[in-house]
Amino acid sequence: MGNIVSITRVNFLPLTVVIVVAGLAGSFYAHGAFNGFDALLVLVGALLTHASVNAFNNYFDYRSRIDARTVKTPFSGGVEVLVKGEMKSTNALAVATTCLVAAFLIGIYFLSRLFNVLLPLVLYGGLMIVLYTPVLSRIHGLSEIVAGSGFGLMGLGVYVTQAGLIDGTGLAIFVPVTILVAMLLFLNEFPDAEVDREAGRRHLVTLLGKRKAAKIYGICLAATYLSILLAVTLGAAPIPTLISFLTVPISYRAAKLTLKNYDRTSDLIPALGLNVIMILSTIALLGTGFLIGLVVR
Repeated sequence: MGNIVSITRVNFLPLTVVIVVAGLAGSFYAHGAFNGFDALLVLVGALLTHASVNAFNNYFDYRSRIDARTVKTPFSGGVEVLVKGEMKSTNALAVATTCLVAAFLIGIYFLSRLFNVLLPLVLYGGLMIVLYTPVLSRIHGLSEIVAGSGFGLMGLGVYVTQAGLIDGTGLAIFVPVTILVAMLLFLNEFPDAEVDREAGRRHLVTLLGKRKAAKIYGICLAATYLSILLAVTLGAAPIPTLISFLTVPISYRAAKLTLKNYDRTSDLIPALGLNVIMILSTIALLGTGFLIGLVVR
């Protein structure tokens, strides 16, 4: 069981929980829609999807021997259960596949009711899960876009399972989640940049260099808050979602540390930690803002 926990990176799954809650809160705010059974089912499906992504990533990183060369941090560098031989790679692949199949079965349930709206999201998500590490991560500048949009579409998909459609409020969840998760991966790529470059990965950190990438990180964090402000201005999100701006000091601190320590992994670790806290908190506050909006509108 411990190896399964490790290979699926269970400690990263709270990200899925806050995204699902934000999607549910947004649909409840915009349409008064909430089905408890569907909410529980979509949460399980989302968790299985995320676990599958993590397990596939670990499997392919082991096969390419990247994990054997990366410097491990609490937030990057992969896991060591495969490298140390504590788990067979075939078992890791079986875990990844089982989680994906289980998630797909849940997806079929929702497709039977919302086929036209959900099919593109399900197909995109499935392809990204399987192709991300072995194929898409080698295409110039695509890694962050794929990872961010995949989780952004998770939030949008959750919204659709309750609301039954894609609208401005759904996009008000999709956009900030996409940027934030892209930045989660983006910053975690800094410690692994040299090894990734040698292995043929072409994400933005390897393409731009760490110094330029550090500047891009701060700009993208600012874009997250601007997207939420724009959603409020356009009426797609209620004013209380601006409580997500409470994480601005954390973002500022993370960006400042990144600019200062982009080329020193040990000194960058506090920024990696702040990045995780900021992302989880911002998405959680976004969802909370939608619920507050129900009360005050």
